[in-house]
Amino acid sequence: MGYLRTLRNYLRTPKARHDLKDYARAGAIILLTALIVALIVRRLAT
Repeated sequence: MGYLRTLRNYLRTPKARHDLKDYARAGAIILLTALIVALIVRRLAT
C-alpha cells in the first residue's frame, strides 16, 4: 500500500505532470508512425 501512496504523491508533483505529458506525446508519435507505416504497407500490398 505504501507504493500506491508514493505513486499518488509523485503524480501530484510538477515533474510528474511534465513526465506524463512527455509520455503521452511519445505515445501519440509512436501510434501515428505505426498507422502511417500500416497504411503504406497496405497500399503497396494491393
